Amino acid sequence: MDTLSVPLASITENGVTVDETVSADELRPEGTLELPVPSVHVRGTLQRISGEYLFRGAVAGTFVHSCDRCLAPAEVPFETKVLWSFEPGAAEPDAEDARDGETQSDKVSTYRFEGNEIDLAPFVWEEASLAAPTKYLCREDCAGLCPQCGANLNVGPCGCPAEQSMENKGFAGLDRLLAQLDRKPPEE
Repeated sequence: MDTLSVPLASITENGVTVDETVSADELRPEGTLELPVPSVHVRGTLQRISGEYLFRGAVAGTFVHSCDRCLAPAEVPFETKVLWSFEPGAAEPDAEDARDGETQSDKVSTYRFEGNEIDLAPFVWEEASLAAPTKYLCREDCAGLCPQCGANLNVGPCGCPAEQSMENKGFAGLDRLLAQLDRKPPEE
């Protein structure tokens, strides 16, 4: 049995507690890219409420990747509070999602499931994917690497002359053009 598949028969009046740490490789759907997170921790309670099932809890983990500025190891923790609603039945086609004039933004997202268990793994994977940072930093004020010599500027200054490193910046050419524009007489 999958550790995140909860049999309906195990859900008591008080619900069932889920407290599992799962490898990201176990969660990853076939054909998707890996996430730089070794494992994901899921904790919460799955309860039956009026014919539906409600999971309240959190998904947490730590992304491990090289820093985008200095290439040092970076660890970016995340924790997301979740509230998932499940109801038995086959998934409906998208065309039937808006019933009786109800728009997608008017209703609470309810996931459908078939069978005698609810598999939380796809929803845990989705939360981890959405929590992935767009930029990995070893620290907020990471100075990065010197574009000239490649020294890690978090350790200290590299010793490259300041004017030389300014000359090689991407906007140095624009700086020279701006100086030329300032010298032209105004046109009448």
